[in-house]
Amino acid sequence: MGRHERELSARAVEMTEVARQLRLVRRLAGLTYDQLAQATGLSTTKLYRAANGWRTPWAVVEAFVRGCGADPGIVREQWRNAISVPAGATFDVARIKSITTFTQLREAMHELRIASGLSLRELSLRAGPGRLPRSTLSEALRGLAPLREDLVKAFVQALRLGPEQEAAWGAAWDRARRTGSAHQEVLQVVPSPHLLRALSDLALPEWHCLTELVDSALDRHEQTSVTGSAVITPLEVSIDYHKDTDGRETAIVVRDRSPGMDHSELLESVRLGWTRSGSRPTSGIGFNVATWQLGHVVTVRTARREAAAWSVLTLDLRALTHDAQWNAPMRLEPKQRQDEHGTEITIRELRNSRPRQIRQLRNKLGDIYSYLIREDRLRLALNGRIVAARLPCAWDAARTVQRREGPVSARQDIDVTLATVQHCQDCSQSSALDATSCSECGSRRLVPLPHRVWGWLGVQRYLHSTDYGIDFYRNGRKILVRDKSLFSWSDDDTGETHVEYPVGLPGGQGRIIGEIHCDHVPVTWTKNAFVTDSSQWRGVVRVVRGQGPLGALQSKRLSYPLNTSPLAVLFRAYRRNDPGLRHLVPGDGMRAVHDRAREWGNAFHQGQSAFQSDRVWYDAAATHDAQRLGLTEDRGPDEALIAQLLDHFEDRSPDDIQQFVAQQTTDQTVTGMDSGINHGDPSRRPRAVVRCEYLYEQEARTTKQGRVRHRTVHQRLRVSNIGTSPADHLRIDIEPVGDGNSPTIVDTRKGKPDVVVERLLGHTHIDFPMALTLGTAPQARLTARWEEDGEPFEVTQFINWM
Repeated sequence: MGRHERELSARAVEMTEVARQLRLVRRLAGLTYDQLAQATGLSTTKLYRAANGWRTPWAVVEAFVRGCGADPGIVREQWRNAISVPAGATFDVARIKSITTFTQLREAMHELRIASGLSLRELSLRAGPGRLPRSTLSEALRGLAPLREDLVKAFVQALRLGPEQEAAWGAAWDRARRTGSAHQEVLQVVPSPHLLRALSDLALPEWHCLTELVDSALDRHEQTSVTGSAVITPLEVSIDYHKDTDGRETAIVVRDRSPGMDHSELLESVRLGWTRSGSRPTSGIGFNVATWQLGHVVTVRTARREAAAWSVLTLDLRALTHDAQWNAPMRLEPKQRQDEHGTEITIRELRNSRPRQIRQLRNKLGDIYSYLIREDRLRLALNGRIVAARLPCAWDAARTVQRREGPVSARQDIDVTLATVQHCQDCSQSSALDATSCSECGSRRLVPLPHRVWGWLGVQRYLHSTDYGIDFYRNGRKILVRDKSLFSWSDDDTGETHVEYPVGLPGGQGRIIGEIHCDHVPVTWTKNAFVTDSSQWRGVVRVVRGQGPLGALQSKRLSYPLNTSPLAVLFRAYRRNDPGLRHLVPGDGMRAVHDRAREWGNAFHQGQSAFQSDRVWYDAAATHDAQRLGLTEDRGPDEALIAQLLDHFEDRSPDDIQQFVAQQTTDQTVTGMDSGINHGDPSRRPRAVVRCEYLYEQEARTTKQGRVRHRTVHQRLRVSNIGTSPADHLRIDIEPVGDGNSPTIVDTRKGKPDVVVERLLGHTHIDFPMALTLGTAPQARLTARWEEDGEPFEVTQFINWM
């Protein structure tokens, strides 16, 4: 990533011409500082300082010029002239007189030492024995020890700046002492009072204001994790409500264990306006509105681990709106321990002092930060109690329903990278991947940002009128909670919007849910919506729900290709809410038990262990089918048998299924070939249960005209034994019903067109490849013959091929 080169303002005036020449050769070479660092073996910091007028050794200047492919001789004379000027000449008296605080004094002394090129050891030797110990000077310059007057005097004398400079630096220390007696600085903010009042009166829920403060801590924590350790440790954040003796809330305190902020970062974090850092919007309008929505007085207390004191900034909204100077006091507060760090935000004089519904607030925060909490990237506590993540109550991915195109899982995973662009860290605009500077602001601070859409769509275990929909995340935080906008489709020709889901009974209740992560999509400053007219959001919509209607018939009627998006696949398989395994809906043998399923869902969200898996819901659906199909209790809710029977009834009601099973029980005889005993005789009931089914998949292909065509592939006849006993010498005879022939079936084990199995064990199956030709009859009668313990049995079954 190239550094953004600012207008030249040399740190050392005598180095101006050298810096200008270095900038010119780098610009002609077309190299970034990162590329130049690789070519020279020097750090980007050294190269950047050389090009910005710092006093630089000749070795660095020579390597800089050679790395750009130029002759070092062009700058040698200029460097010699510049280096002959005594160090420290850049700090004229006028500049020293602008120093008014100890922070400014430390920064100026540090800058002066760097410009001199002298080490702390060399300065200590110059000052004389005991006058300027290097460890004491190091701690004073880093803010870990007081900056005493004698240290400043010895420091200036060691640099040999002359009597005039010594007097100016002494006066600067005295000004800093007078200002620092109260340990206070002043930050001047200049928005209109009307703007502040308007922002503080915006209607935002309290949980939203708290999430703004948590988001700010997450931003600081993750930015430090990216640049620091490779292991991202979880961020600890606590939110506490303080009460008075009457039970009224008097203050809200938000603490985090993030790395904290230094002096400049604190000032920037509370500055009014819209600022950005990286790909995240940080504090700015959102921070100010959130804090002032909660109370009138906001105190921010923060420090980094290496800092000697806490930086404390207090903002009083009412005082700011009446003070023409718009000054906000800042002070330093000594640390109790050196290793303390983090940020604490205290909000007093609350706008609402009534007792909060803490339980509802805790549940809401657990919902918003569900992903980060369960991934152990955030540990959040409210009034001393841990905030638990709200988990989705979804069917397991192993649960499927059978459709014409094959089994459809109750979970559809998504992971698509639409593009990778260069993201500007200054203005957050995107540029082409091969760009070297931002097309919007010209900055060179660009980082690659993949436009990745990932997550899953699934089916909830219960129906609900509001508790369904898709959660959309940005950087691990929910922006849209159970959003239902993708369940509607807008017809571009008529301009009408059609609600496609939910449409079944009971009306207005749905169960399709999901979690979609799209970190690249811009959000509004309130973080409760994405910018829906952006190209990034439109790309997400295309990935999740595709183009055109979700339903197959609607797509065909409007001349759209079949929608194969994850949402469309899930919609066609689970749009109906009929009880049973056919649609994964619990029932009681007569009707769906939606109320009971919702009660089980409440138990799941309460954390009851018996309801964490989907077994309770699945058993209820399987038992319902067993009762509706007339299976006796001694057979039990045999899931495999139920699935086999239901496979042929995609468009029939439960009553039709029950009538068909009753007819099959009467018409399909299972006989001993010699004795002729029928199915009604319990003593001759076979223990093997042989069933046949026609299976296939659909393959999508795009024609030269851009149209999507589907063809049937992987056709096979599956012969299953869903009973408990082996079926020996099993043979399947196929007879066409009506005009036409039987399909071509090949036993690949023998290379013969016979459907013969010597022994088919219980609860197993075998597939025979097959193909339908133009002359194939639409229906066939399949007769299965086998033996059990030497006794022959047979069963007849009808299958529709078309």
